Amino acid sequence: MLLEIIIALTVFAIVVTGLAGLLHSSLDSANLLRRQAAVRRGMESILMEAKEKMKREEMVLTRLDEAQGLEFQSGLEEVKWINRAGQPVRGLYLLTAVANDLRAGKLARDRAEVYVYRP
Repeated sequence: MLLEIIIALTVFAIVVTGLAGLLHSSLDSANLLRRQAAVRRGMESILMEAKEKMKREEMVLTRLDEAQGLEFQSGLEEVKWINRAGQPVRGLYLLTAVANDLRAGKLARDRAEVYVYRP
């Protein structure tokens, strides 16, 4: 009888330990997905805000999300484009958004781009 109780408790402990590890990894995955969604929303927001600016000089922005520990920056560079007639297209720009993770102290790998035409 005592041996059966010891075996049952051992099996129970192994199962509970496995479930605790599974729960921990699930919570880590959920937190990572939540942070990635915050980064995507922030980059989309800064791109939309920059696109609405009428002057090119105003399209370069920096926003800080202190709650998430993220910094978003937009950048603008002119695209060298030649049309079918061999003429350069003026006013075509590549607007980029980059997210920096301030908590990790490194540049995030997340980057978004959109083309903007401002003749």
